[in-house]
Amino acid sequence: MPEQAIATEPHLASTSSAPPKSGFVYEWGPQAWIDMWMSKTMLVKNGLPLVSHSFLPILRLSGDKEQIDRGYKEIRSRREVVRWNDSPREKWRKRYGNLVREMEWALLELRKLFPQKQYEEIVIGTCVAVSEETSADFIAMMNTMGEKNRVKGAGAPSGDGAPTRWEKLWFDMLNPAGFLTGPAEVRSIDKGAGTMTMYVPDCAWHTCAKAESLPRPDQLPAEGCQMICKGAFEALFNGAGDGLGMDFEPHLPETSCTIRMWWKPQAAAQ
Repeated sequence: MPEQAIATEPHLASTSSAPPKSGFVYEWGPQAWIDMWMSKTMLVKNGLPLVSHSFLPILRLSGDKEQIDRGYKEIRSRREVVRWNDSPREKWRKRYGNLVREMEWALLELRKLFPQKQYEEIVIGTCVAVSEETSADFIAMMNTMGEKNRVKGAGAPSGDGAPTRWEKLWFDMLNPAGFLTGPAEVRSIDKGAGTMTMYVPDCAWHTCAKAESLPRPDQLPAEGCQMICKGAFEALFNGAGDGLGMDFEPHLPETSCTIRMWWKPQAAAQ
């Protein structure tokens, strides 16, 4: 778990070195449709209720109820409306941005009321518990990396780790994590050793919500980056029981991130 959230640091202004994302394929291609559907079924359906059904009641009981209610009403008024004629990519961006904005507000309010350890237990613990209940199939699927990537000579490095041209193409067109990260690339993959490194040049958590709509417009939404992405996913996928392990390295104050994954490699049938 992160030792200290850093969204309150004034130097965390948003910076990005990633090229602009645009074009018909980006807006209407297969990945855009996948991300749109996943954002609706997982982010909106399972993520937004964390704010209204979990964090808001805690805030109302622990702080000034009237002030909290005013703040929540105001932050909700900033929601972007998803319109029928928006592209799949734009629908994804708006839904994701609405989640980030309201989650960031809730986390910043919780941070004011609780010491670091309790704050992490509330946020990360709640996210993990809800994920285990609502997304058990997704978690189980992610924990089958070893089963899905059986190779000869499992357990030993199998090369320089560079992804093949086809692996890059597949990941560019059908990235199963794209609804969470936005465009990403595989930097290295070694099925023999059971490792993969993914680079996210411009993480969706930092870019989907318009900066001026955030609770702190001059800062990156780093609370959610540290607690919801890094904290919760590292807790969910910690390599226990030969399952998948994840390590997030946000490059704050930039909007990029490196994600390292590992699993127990399994030998292919002879």
